[in-house]
Amino acid sequence: MITSAVTGALAGLLMGYVLQRGQLCFHSAIRNSLDGRFLLARGWALGVAMASVGLALLFLLPGASGLNQGLAFRPVANVAGGLVIGIGMVVAKSCVSGLFYRLGSGMLGALVGLIGWAGGELLARQLTLPGPTVLSGGEGATIPGLLGMPQLVVAVILLIAVAVALWLRPGRESPAHDWQWGWPQIGFGLGVAITAGWALAAIGGATFGPSSVGAVASVASGSPNYWLITFLLGIVAGGTLSARTAGGFWLRGEEPVRYVQLAAGGLLLGAGGWIAGGCNLGHGLSGVAQLNVSSFVVVAATVAGVWVARRGAGRVARQSSAARI
Repeated sequence: MITSAVTGALAGLLMGYVLQRGQLCFHSAIRNSLDGRFLLARGWALGVAMASVGLALLFLLPGASGLNQGLAFRPVANVAGGLVIGIGMVVAKSCVSGLFYRLGSGMLGALVGLIGWAGGELLARQLTLPGPTVLSGGEGATIPGLLGMPQLVVAVILLIAVAVALWLRPGRESPAHDWQWGWPQIGFGLGVAITAGWALAAIGGATFGPSSVGAVASVASGSPNYWLITFLLGIVAGGTLSARTAGGFWLRGEEPVRYVQLAAGGLLLGAGGWIAGGCNLGHGLSGVAQLNVSSFVVVAATVAGVWVARRGAGRVARQSSAARI
């Protein structure tokens, strides 16, 4: 238990530092991309591409034999959960990992969002969605498995493709803060954090790397997942360390309406993550780096959820404005 807790905390500390230093919230990354600003998306793409090579190498080691080799593909649950996650991001104006690292950098209202997230996971445990399991998990549920190619080969091809795309179109956006990393630093830091997180999971006896889904449920079932719990607490600590040493620490509360948004959005994030079988960390980082079919589907559904929710919110705002005229 001690080894599991310590390795989880170290993995979370590193992840929280990278996320806060890069201000990498998945809601912000998707929202900005929909508005034509791709700094965070570029960092994410480089990071998961680097991590895909790191995980492919890690999975070749004898000590990694107990790690999960690929998440199952359940189209109905993956799409439905991804849509709910995207909508929850818009309501909360954050993702799950964003709530954790922002709590560490002084956003006290994030705690309300995390309470909602915990409640959402517990409520979603009672749901059973219909639909088949198309790919049951393991290597066969990954893109390399479907192609019949070694995972390392596909991962290297992905990294080269992403690197070439970023070299051809590096973008000219500047970070919003002087202490915030640009996309190359975000990408490198994220690649290291994801790979190190999986390596530390193997050392700690866990079967999966960076994620958030299952932490609350494990406590409720009486069998706490110490690696995952301390990983999430480590993100808070990493956010604090980064904000205190590099910049961005601001102890603050929120406007009353924001607490409602955070609670409701957090509930949707927790429920969506459980339904999808992974959150923005489990699918958006670890799962994509694993090259899981399900993870790419969940990420696409999450983007669609953000787009739909933003369109709906914009329409409501326009109607309200017209009614006041």
